[in-house]
Amino acid sequence: MADQDRMTRQQYRQQRETVAPEEDDVPDAAASRRAYAAENNRALEEAKTKRLARKLNWAIAGLVFAIIVVFLILFLTP
Repeated sequence: MADQDRMTRQQYRQQRETVAPEEDDVPDAAASRRAYAAENNRALEEAKTKRLARKLNWAIAGLVFAIIVVFLILFLTP
């Protein structure tokens, strides 16, 4: 009985093509959600990177200013 129900890969592919050719036209909802999530994650990551870069730029500017102030104090005090 199990041998009668078995089919070759070629027969299975032919059956899949005849049974559901119109299903390929409909976009996969899960794939669409995954694509949206990936795009959303990429946008969030980009925003976080820009925010971190801005903070690091301010930290570097502050350190440069502090170094200049220290050198001025050391060289200008008698």
